[in-house]
Amino acid sequence: MPRAAPRAILAAVTAPVLALAAGAVQADQLAALEAYYQDVETVEGKFEQRTVRENGEVVAQSSGEFAIHRPDRFRWSYEGAFVQEIVADGERLWIYDVGLDQVTVRDQARALGTAPAQLLAGDHTELSEAFEVEATDEFVRLSPRGGGQSFDEARLTMAEGRPETLEIHDALGQVTRVELSDVRLNGDLDAERFEFEPPEGVDVYEAGRQEDGQ
Repeated sequence: MPRAAPRAILAAVTAPVLALAAGAVQADQLAALEAYYQDVETVEGKFEQRTVRENGEVVAQSSGEFAIHRPDRFRWSYEGAFVQEIVADGERLWIYDVGLDQVTVRDQARALGTAPAQLLAGDHTELSEAFEVEATDEFVRLSPRGGGQSFDEARLTMAEGRPETLEIHDALGQVTRVELSDVRLNGDLDAERFEFEPPEGVDVYEAGRQEDGQ
């Protein structure tokens, strides 16, 4: 009776082990994500953001600092040539383009998932209702349920209980990758960081309506 080849034997032995290991990694990622939403109240740090087209061309690149006070409050501050402040106060989402002297404000609840910070600032129940959540060996995939989102898929990686990277894949084939660094959890954050008052003289746009000089 012919003996099985050594490689075939090795494959037969290691395949179940590798499958179990992969399953454990995926379970750990989901557990880390759930623990983040359960145990973390505040997050702050720095970020590097890059948007790349399907052909690999970099179309946007920026960096800055962020702060999150869960649930639903955050400030995302872009530095460099195009200074921008994105502030969520729990009810409204403010986007201030400094160079344009323009502020856009919208209902925050209707803008769920339209910015990386919103995926990290919400709660696990909202996340599960809005997205199908599944883990691969490398990241947690968030797929919008029933459409209505500005992207096709988000990918989140965690490291030692901290969010590390977030990728947004849109319908045009573009990928926006956000890398977080110097991440600090559950520190004291001033509530004023999550308030926004439009500077005097800027144009404010709200629900399709322009209000000058507020």
